[in-house]
Amino acid sequence: MIKLLFVNTDLRGGGAEKVLVNLLNRLDFTKYEVTLFTVFKEGVNRENLRPEVKQKWFFNNLFKGYSRIALIFPPRILFKFFIKEKYDIIISYLEGFPSRIVSGCEDPNTKIVSWIHLELYKNTVSYEFRNLKEAEKTYNKFDKIVCVAESVKKCLQESINIRPNKFKVIYNSLDIEDIIHKSKENVLPIKNKLRLCTVGRLNPQKGYDRLLRIVSRLKNEDNIDFELLILGTGPLENELKKYVKENKLIDTVQFLGYNKNPYAYIKSSDLFVCSSYKEGYSTVVTESIVLGTPVISTNCSGMSEILDEGRCGVIVNNDEESLYLGLKNILLNNQLIEHYKEKAIERSLFLKERNELQNFDHLISELIN
Repeated sequence: MIKLLFVNTDLRGGGAEKVLVNLLNRLDFTKYEVTLFTVFKEGVNRENLRPEVKQKWFFNNLFKGYSRIALIFPPRILFKFFIKEKYDIIISYLEGFPSRIVSGCEDPNTKIVSWIHLELYKNTVSYEFRNLKEAEKTYNKFDKIVCVAESVKKCLQESINIRPNKFKVIYNSLDIEDIIHKSKENVLPIKNKLRLCTVGRLNPQKGYDRLLRIVSRLKNEDNIDFELLILGTGPLENELKKYVKENKLIDTVQFLGYNKNPYAYIKSSDLFVCSSYKEGYSTVVTESIVLGTPVISTNCSGMSEILDEGRCGVIVNNDEESLYLGLKNILLNNQLIEHYKEKAIERSLFLKERNELQNFDHLISELIN
């Protein structure tokens, strides 16, 4: 069997962590011996791992400043410190710290892979590296660099000098049967108004601050009657809840926290909203399309590929005013919602046909052979 090691920071409720768990659970355990190493034990996604996946971690709890401390040590020291066994292939499943660790592997018989989820520009590619030069040197050590979207690949190629033959695009793997099955759960009463939904960690990247300002305008200035469901937790939760209270939006916005089954909420909604400043290849937007729920999204990485250049969903410029105008237009036009619902169903047929597990198997075969 081929010994695989996946390396990640933790298994908290983010999209990349969720996709990682989904990928691990669907691997062929007759072909692969699979181990997951996380620097920190933390994470709601850990309980979803199949027992066939061996789990290892170093620290029980996440602590602030760990990445700055890690910068003191070169990658080869980090690798020896964290990774004790031999593997055929080691995969860093996140940018930054996991990539520094894995790039320190000096065993010529071990192949190493870096998985990139975000658009990394010159000013962000060196995040959790000492500088841009170290980032470039690190990524060039990998045998393969897997990007979750063509736009992610293009951005990294423009930011640092990496040989083109190192790149491979593998879209996020989804368990579509499980998504559809879970979406049938009855979780909400029958709605008597338009229902919007968004899912993600409540952090600055997701743009929920501007989304709530837009909701306030739509509700208080335009008198549009609707509700917004927000599923997720994160560092901005108290700040966002305070804004909702101060702006009299309690009857409009519901904070539902982290939920193992967001699919039922997405399925019962008229529209999914992605207000992110940046994404890689949004898992939850893909899930929304699979469930036939129309999407409006800011123009960030991967959206054109998911929404077929805007033919199967609304893509607006990545600024507050454009998202406001896009939402206002679609909320005032029921026919537009029905149009994009039909297009979402059409697009879902294409997404269901993609086989990313097969692409993963091809990647492993390339590396081994």
